[in-house]
Amino acid sequence: MAATYVLAALALAFLVAAGRRCMRGRGAMDAAARTWLLIALIFTTVAAWLQWHTS
Repeated sequence: MAATYVLAALALAFLVAAGRRCMRGRGAMDAAARTWLLIALIFTTVAAWLQWHTS
């Protein structure tokens, strides 16, 4: 159960990193921002899957 919360927190951190990267580029999505978003999506998916299967 703790792993779910750790992965969710990491997903949030990567989402914030993607947002900061977009703000740095004045709203433009560059390759780095898309990479941060992809990693956040992966962590969110795994956290949701763990939450669904452990409850």
